[in-house]
Amino acid sequence: MIILGKDERLKFEKDRDNYSEYVQNVYDKTQAYHDGKWIMFEPKDDSLFKDFIGLLKIKRKPNRKRENEGS
Repeated sequence: MIILGKDERLKFEKDRDNYSEYVQNVYDKTQAYHDGKWIMFEPKDDSLFKDFIGLLKIKRKPNRKRENEGS
């Protein structure tokens, strides 16, 4: 399960063509609540691993220290 809030949903929707049809369909069928979409996946093998990593990257907060190193 992954929960995407409003801003995270916008990130996914902007990049949705880079996800498998399965992930897009599950996303589309998942009901949106006030706090986001609670998306449940049932992986049967590792073919969706890349998609799941992409979704987790949407959730990941940027490392503030690394952002400031280039300044």
